Amino acid sequence: MNILMVSWAWAPVGGDWTYIANMERLYKESGYNVIPFSTKRDDNVPNNFEEYFVKAYDYKALNKKKSLTNAYKTVQNAVVSFEAIRNLERLLDQYPIKFAHFHIIHHWVTPAIIKVLKKRNIPIIWTLHEYKLLCPEGTFISNEKVCEKCKGGKFYSCAFNSCKKGSFLASCLASFDAYYYHNSGLYNDVDYYLCPSYFLKKKFTEFGFQKEKLLLTNYCYDISSLDSAAQKIQFTENKKPYILYVGRIEKLKGIITLLNAVKDTNIHLKIAGTGAFLEEAITLASPMSNVEFLGFQNKDMVYELTLNSEFVVCPSEWYENYPFSVIESLLLGKPVVGSDMGGIPELVIHGKTGLVHRAGDVADLRSHLLYLWGNKSLLSKMGKEARDYAYSKVNFSTHWNIMKDIINRL
Repeated sequence: MNILMVSWAWAPVGGDWTYIANMERLYKESGYNVIPFSTKRDDNVPNNFEEYFVKAYDYKALNKKKSLTNAYKTVQNAVVSFEAIRNLERLLDQYPIKFAHFHIIHHWVTPAIIKVLKKRNIPIIWTLHEYKLLCPEGTFISNEKVCEKCKGGKFYSCAFNSCKKGSFLASCLASFDAYYYHNSGLYNDVDYYLCPSYFLKKKFTEFGFQKEKLLLTNYCYDISSLDSAAQKIQFTENKKPYILYVGRIEKLKGIITLLNAVKDTNIHLKIAGTGAFLEEAITLASPMSNVEFLGFQNKDMVYELTLNSEFVVCPSEWYENYPFSVIESLLLGKPVVGSDMGGIPELVIHGKTGLVHRAGDVADLRSHLLYLWGNKSLLSKMGKEARDYAYSKVNFSTHWNIMKDIINRL
């Protein structure tokens, strides 16, 4: 039985890939054959269906070399990929598909393929990793602030506010894309939308999506592989205690709030990751002797840093969905101090798996950090609850039981 898995990339290039790889494994272990449909990239995971993949346009490069030709390529392929339509038709002529499972597809594969699948009566489920179907920019971020001005179909707000990359033209294209697909009715042809967090499900309901099509699923995680990697890690003896931030170095990740929260305290903070705000963050922290920037760290090193930390902090100031960085920390038995944004409080249960602070509130975050800092007995108790709670939410068995029910509905 063949399942079509559709994603903008068939490579480990984002958090969504963690879930895609895990779902592919679950499908295969349950007797399904997964057929990928994606874009052609040099770093793609080897597969037997590359001939059907579509060209991966580098829109950043096209934008830098401004010309009428490049503008035409962008408009032609970013909204409706006719190549994806043609290639999918060829694939479906060769392989019978039981149902399709979408992930992130806008601007590369494009939702235009929905029509191809429905013409052949192939059911569609779509895991929502982001907010692109509600917000033309995709993240509810406009000029470094959380924004919901497009609510009620006012997608022109994206263009007026130059939300997409600060570019009016890019934002106009994003607005056009939103109007095109909402007015086409194609989103209504998707059978079920799978929501990793209750917060995301609530947002889609608020923006007018049918409640009965929105199903809360959480994510799943390969816990056995994580545990296997963790068992190989040596704990550092007599280490200087520290707390850990892992992720992109961006303003909306709460970096400024975090740096101000540990300022003039005895808390040692390690920051692992890179991003657009890295240099400014380093400058901001330069007078502080208790902050250490580690740069990019591979997965094994992140595990080691997490296990040797006192606890992890996730002070995000935008609508996080169901962040894998928090899931991994909890699974490794580390409490998390997280903000009250997006799906974070669904993982960080205040007083049990960590502490929840008001996003952007320096004093509130500082008080939470100081409360846990050095509190060994509480950290140990929370660490155990963190592991148990995360395990109950994202283990393969629980997730597959949810997926089986959805497949039966199809």
